[in-house]
Amino acid sequence: MKSFLKTVFASFTGMMLVLILLAVLISVMLAASDTPLPVEEKTLLTLNLAVPIVDRQPQQKFATVVSGALQDKENARQSLRVVVTALKEAAKDDKISGLYIAGNVVRDGYASGWATLKEVREAIKVFKSSGKPVITWQENLDEATLYVVSPADDLVLNPLGLLEFNGFASEVPYFRSAFEKYGIDVQVSRAGKYKSAVEPFLLDHMSEENREQLNTLLNDMFDEVVTGVAQSRKLPAENLFRLAQQEAVIEADTALERGVVTAVGYYDGVRDKLRELTGTDKGKDIENQKSVSGYFATLAEDEKTEDKLAVIYAEGDIVSGNDKDKVSGDYIASLLRKARTDEDIKAVVLRVNSPGGSASASDIIQRETLLLAKEKPLVVSMGTVAASGGYWISTYGDEIYAEPNTITGSIGVFGMFLNVQKLINELGVKVEVARTAPTADVFSPFRPKTEREMAIIQKFIDNIYSSFLDKVAEGRKLDRARVHKIAQGRVWSGKQAHKLGLVDKLGGLEEAIASAAEKANLENYLIEEYQKEGSLLEEIMKEMDMETRIQHHPLMDKAWKQVQYLLSLTDAKGIYARMPYDLIIH
Repeated sequence: MKSFLKTVFASFTGMMLVLILLAVLISVMLAASDTPLPVEEKTLLTLNLAVPIVDRQPQQKFATVVSGALQDKENARQSLRVVVTALKEAAKDDKISGLYIAGNVVRDGYASGWATLKEVREAIKVFKSSGKPVITWQENLDEATLYVVSPADDLVLNPLGLLEFNGFASEVPYFRSAFEKYGIDVQVSRAGKYKSAVEPFLLDHMSEENREQLNTLLNDMFDEVVTGVAQSRKLPAENLFRLAQQEAVIEADTALERGVVTAVGYYDGVRDKLRELTGTDKGKDIENQKSVSGYFATLAEDEKTEDKLAVIYAEGDIVSGNDKDKVSGDYIASLLRKARTDEDIKAVVLRVNSPGGSASASDIIQRETLLLAKEKPLVVSMGTVAASGGYWISTYGDEIYAEPNTITGSIGVFGMFLNVQKLINELGVKVEVARTAPTADVFSPFRPKTEREMAIIQKFIDNIYSSFLDKVAEGRKLDRARVHKIAQGRVWSGKQAHKLGLVDKLGGLEEAIASAAEKANLENYLIEEYQKEGSLLEEIMKEMDMETRIQHHPLMDKAWKQVQYLLSLTDAKGIYARMPYDLIIH
């Protein structure tokens, strides 16, 4: 036995030593790569849209570092602020000769959403206004990619490429029949005419209220894309609407005839033009180029000032607890508290990219925003989605910025309770309970709730909804009756939310930062991004414990997203301020 324990201990010690040595080695590699090479004359700036763009600066993950070191690959994510800042600064840099945009937009979770793409597109327009050429070659084009790259001077499509421009759709799976088949019952309580978050689990079809709000939202979102592309390509918007309605998918030559692209050709022709921009001899590889992240690393901050502006990111589902990888109530509240008590922090921008989640966690975060706003300027920047609980935590900002294609609103509350009693009974399992009071097991998933229990829950939800309305009315300085009228759990586009007074101004993260700085009378300041900080060893241990990601069939991906949605409903009491399901627009 002693020999066995010694062997186990020796193996464990050896493994830990290997991990520590690996962490040290990679840390040295990172330190060496942290020193950016200077920008040379005639440098080509490159932006790869196939790398998803997220709100906050990606952490150096163990797998990313190793694959990057061994294969010289880019990070699996790029930061929105890095992309936008690099594009705008490069526009003023005489050493930057042009911009090349590669790849199709890849959307992954909250990454590269429509509002994010709007901010990137606007930054590309700023770069173009400098007079430097913007060039892109695309194998194929879809709406998202065309929306971003349409300002390009040279928009070249592969000869056998296709342009997909067929409008927007949002598919909603309904599970009532499946639940009935497998013995799963759902009980719900909700406040708000449009609070359709629970609809897919109760019905076999889309309600008229939900169809109404989705159609309105999709039309607003698609109008933004059509308007943007039409302006950049100098085309009548009617032509693009007709394309979506009558043709949907067209070949490269037809796209050229319609004026959507500037040329049809292979990449080698574009590469020759890039060589000219960088002064590279014909036939040689283009070495004088920098990615947006590489260029951003060369930008110097003004270190003479002690004044700072904090950017706090709330990206993902809002949950209870202190998990630093999620929008956890206690964790985000602690960041807001830290910014409030730090004398060097003069203003705060809260970047929200969240469909909501736990009502109690949302309220914990909102409380800290209220306290912070009493002492320092607080400006909210809404990303692709800032709805329900995401809107809840935004209400006390001095100003709220959103893009026209931001998804927001969904001011409502619901409770959803799954009951698997029939399922486990069919499996031969029976649950017995001993209790000291009739409702001691009220939140048990092994029995349905009584009418009395559901009445208590409904009263609780009505009170939370009433509190939600009060806080929106107070924070937005709106009449409560009017808030109730435009709330009801309805989802709005940023464009409509601006008209309704739920949003103060249309704009992105950069505009929100500029507004916060102005409110604090800051001219020279450092931007401090508040985010999770973890050691490399912690990341190694964490990723060793994670499941391997598997590439699924698209149908499995959709099913998995619904599972993830259910897993996100973690509130101890089952009460949520969350937008209807995960709205995926494609």
